[in-house]
Amino acid sequence: MDFSIRLRFLRQKYKLTQGDLAAVIGIKSSAIANYEAKRNEPCFDKLIALSNYFKVSCDYMLGVSDNTLRIGYGDFVKETAEFIKLYNMLTPAGKEDVLSYVNYLLYKQEQNMTV
Repeated sequence: MDFSIRLRFLRQKYKLTQGDLAAVIGIKSSAIANYEAKRNEPCFDKLIALSNYFKVSCDYMLGVSDNTLRIGYGDFVKETAEFIKLYNMLTPAGKEDVLSYVNYLLYKQEQNMTV
């Protein structure tokens, strides 16, 4: 799916007219119409504004990925660094316990999905 299709899909999913979306993003409704008709593409700041409004990644909007998830890279790095710091403070037995527990959680999650 390309940008124009994704944009129309998201706009309709949110039950917005082209004018409604344009007002939120701060552009003319004709710009949204042109995006959806593949006559124009948004500049970076408008693409970011659209992805922020719909709470999806720019990759999703552009059709590069089917994953809508937006990852805050800074938060991800901070959380991962904190986890690694705490993990490294554990004894070897504690590290084994963590791995066992993570495997248990994954198993439990898988069971909930198949039930």
